[in-house]
Formats: sequence, structure tokens, C-alpha cells
Amino acid sequence: MFPTAIENFSEVFAGNYPIFYLVFSVANGLFLYFSSLKCLLALQQSGYKSGRYLTWLANPDTPYLKRLMILCLLGFLFFCVLNMCFAMVMLPLAASYIGFASYFLFTGLYVKSESSINAKVPLKKTQRLIRLSATFIVLLAALTFGFLVLLDWAAFLIGDRIVGVLRYSLICGLPVLTPYVLLIANALNYPFERGITKRYVKKTTAKLDASKVVKIGITGSYGKTSVKEILSTILSQKYRVLATQKSYNTPLGIALSVKRLDSTHDIFIAEMGARNRGDIKELCDIVKPSIAVLTGVNNQHLESFKTIENTKDTKYELMESLSEKGEAFFSADNEGSLELYGRFGGRKHLAGLNRETGAEVFATDVKTSAKGTEFTLNFDGKEPVKCVTTLLGEHSVSNVCLAAAVAQKVGLKPEEIRDGIARLTSIGHRLELVPNNKKIVIIDDSYNSNEDGIKAAMKVLDQFGGRKIVLTPGLIELGKIENVANYEFGKTLVSHADKFIVIGKHNAEMLIKGLLDGGANREDVIFAKTLNKGNALLNEMLKEGDVVLFENDLPDNYS
Repeated sequence: MFPTAIENFSEVFAGNYPIFYLVFSVANGLFLYFSSLKCLLALQQSGYKSGRYLTWLANPDTPYLKRLMILCLLGFLFFCVLNMCFAMVMLPLAASYIGFASYFLFTGLYVKSESSINAKVPLKKTQRLIRLSATFIVLLAALTFGFLVLLDWAAFLIGDRIVGVLRYSLICGLPVLTPYVLLIANALNYPFERGITKRYVKKTTAKLDASKVVKIGITGSYGKTSVKEILSTILSQKYRVLATQKSYNTPLGIALSVKRLDSTHDIFIAEMGARNRGDIKELCDIVKPSIAVLTGVNNQHLESFKTIENTKDTKYELMESLSEKGEAFFSADNEGSLELYGRFGGRKHLAGLNRETGAEVFATDVKTSAKGTEFTLNFDGKEPVKCVTTLLGEHSVSNVCLAAAVAQKVGLKPEEIRDGIARLTSIGHRLELVPNNKKIVIIDDSYNSNEDGIKAAMKVLDQFGGRKIVLTPGLIELGKIENVANYEFGKTLVSHADKFIVIGKHNAEMLIKGLLDGGANREDVIFAKTLNKGNALLNEMLKEGDVVLFENDLPDNYS
């Protein structure tokens, strides 16, 4: 199959050459695709946004390109050595193909080593990913084909024997180009994907417009999913409720949830996320909520919003979408929320722990413990009710108050709200007590931590006795203030825990500096390159009675 001589460049497109080019290009395209799965995962976790993907790629803490460069270098060196050795015992042009064995060997080993690194969030095999993968493989195969032709053409022009033997060694450099080829594939697919999204959104909008359900939109820098789940549970005491699944808070996420909407539903709750101005407005144009809920505003996602004012304006898009009959509910326990409450001129309500703000629904006699929370829920002009929940911390009570205010507005009695609160269960990865067969306490607060969440987590941690161990990679997506925030986070941790395992290099320097400056002993501060290594170190030090807090977890595109 392999051509063995080339006397005229026109022969490149005759005989066995085209077959060789085609077979090798397809095989190499597949090899390169499987070596790029980490890139696909990073792009998917970046919401298929090229800018965010490039930020990950350019991050000096991202080891992926370095590993690819090592693969290319090893493949190139072995390719050259093998070719030169075999050139002494066989035809030079035939010998030039021997090095492919080393190239595929090293690429295969690389693919195997990458697949052994467990992703925190696995690659989701969606239809969009399948379409992107097909385009990506075709581009990789086309790149390989063009490269082979180019190398043969160059070798023919130069006419040197050694160049002829080693010409294909430059193929070993292709793996390092794959992250950028993926960008091209994503750009080529974008118009088509945008068209599909528009069709989904149009269909979803029409279905919601035709429905008689009460539509509730929930946004905020934090606590969206928690309030959504709390509200959904409480409202289900009286109504049939459909809420967006998990943390699906994008146009397509809402569209996926609306697929399950039918005539038996009374209420639809949409969680609304944002990273840029206009994101909330886009979601409101789909849902057209009659009730808006704001959990709070802080510097979460400041990396994309750039300023806190941009964050506030974006969250306020939910209130701006309301009609004159619409009503807005604001947390009484967050300064940003209170500011937007003051800005809004429509029908509005406050709820939370801070009754001094004029909250219509508020909690008193709050008693927190390691087993849950008790409190009295007060309604403006109605008899208060005693409530009990397994949810941990005062921040959970604040969320409950906000949800209770909405529930009262849509027709639930205080007793029904109380019974709904009793049914609440912990929300995954949000100060969730994790059952285990060891005599230790594990608190999972690994979802998307922020400065307000840190304060809540520390209060919950203080409820427990025993030695306290915190595993954390710190805070992310805070832009220019990220270093300062992590330094202060480190100093804060010292007052609430005894041992600290810092995960990953991204924030390690500032976290460790904050811990040490805050008074932690050097031997109590441990660095682990990955979460798996951190867990291994944790298992070595665990004792009966320990309390372990997992605070935040870097997504795969930060590691």
C-alpha cells in the first residue's frame, strides 16, 4: 500500500499515494480526536463560547498544552531515530513510513493516559457534541491530508535523501494544533447551532405563551437552585409544579424542561443564569414571568461581568421584564438585593431574616444545629407558624423566607407552607450532609462557592464539634479581585477549622498565604495537585469524630 518512490510530483496523485493519504488521514483524524477529548470537555463546560475556551487554553495553570508538546517531541524524536535506522537497510522512501509506528504508539499512550484522568463532570454526549465531533474529525483528517501532500511536495522540490526519509516526521507536530482546529470546527458549526437554538426557543416560547401556568423567574448571583428547589417543594403542597432541572438556566436548559410541561401543571419555575448583559432578558423573552425572585447580588462571575454594576443591571433585567401586574420578591438579607428593591417601582415584596428592612415575611427565634434548623415564620397580618427543617444554617432560613413569601402570594396558607418546609431535603452539593459508614461528618458544599456562601458555610461548620478539615480550591471567576478574595478566604478559614487541604495550583499561592498570615501552622496546611490526591491525603489523616467540609470544586476547565 505504501508508495516507495517518487520521481515526479504528479505521481503524488496517482497509484497508491491517494489511497495512502486517505487511509492515513482518516486514521490520524480519529487518533487526534481522541487525544483532544479534554479540549472538547473544556469547550463544552465553557458553554461552547470560544472566548472562555481560549482563556482556559491560555491559562498558564492549564497543563494540557504542555502534555501535548511533550507528546509531539517524543513522537518526533523516535520517528527520526527509527527512520534513520531503517533507511540503512531498505529504500529511503519506504523507510520514511517506519516512523509512523512510533507516532501512533505515543499518541495511543497519550490517549490512554488522558482517559485515566477522571473528569469531575463527564463529557455530555449531546446532539450538539456529536455534530461538533463530526466536523472536528473531518477537519483533522483534511489537515492531515493537506499536510502529507505539502510534505511530499517539499521533499520533491528539495530532492535531498535525508529530507525524503524524515519528511513525515513533521506530522508529529499536528497534536499541538488540535485545540485550535477545534475552535475552527466550533466556529463553522455556530450558524447551524444558532439556527437549531432559535427553533427550540421559538417552539418553547410558543408553548409557554399558550399555557395558563403561573410563570416564576428566579435569578441572583447565588442561591438560585436552592430557592427554586425550596419553592417547588412548598408549592407542591397545593399545586402541580414544573421547575427547570438541576442547574439548567440557559435558553436550551429551559427548553429541555418545558418539553415536560403539560395541561396538568399549575406553575412553572425557571432558574435564570447569566454571565453577560442581556442574558436574563433573553430568558425573560422566552418565559415571560409574572413573578420575579431575586436571591441576592455579589461579585460571583465578576470575571465575565467586569463590574458589580453590570451584575446588578443584568439581574435587574428580570424585574424590567415584568408587566404592570407582575410582582417582584427580593431578599432582605443582601445589600445588592435591597438596592434593586429600592430601584424597582412596581409591585414588590421583601422577605428574609432582616425584619428591620420592612420584610413582609421574616423568621424569628432561629435555632441552628448540626441536625437542622428550627424557627418561627412570620407573615404580615397572619398568625406565625413554627417550622422545622433538616436544612443547615441561617442562610437556608433566609432562602425559605423568600420562597414562603412567593408561596403565600400564589395562594398557600401558612400551615401549608409550614408542612412544605418540613418536607425539604438538602440540595445536592450545597451544604449537604453526606452519609458514610465512618464515624465522621462530611459536608459537601462543592457547588460554585462565593463570598456569601463562604460566610454561610463557616457558620454551619461552627455548629459541629470535633477536629475540622477543609478541602478547597478557593474562589474562581472573580476577575481582578480573585487574588485578594482568596487571600481573605484563607485568613477566614483559620478561625473556623484546624487543618486545610488546598486543591490545585489555580489559587494555591494566595490561599496558603492567607492561611499562614491568618495564624495557621505550616504543618496544618497541605497542598494537593488534584482532588483525587487531596482525597487520598484526607483518608490518611482522618480520625473518628472529624468534620470534613468540601468547599467549592474547580470545574474541569480550571484544571
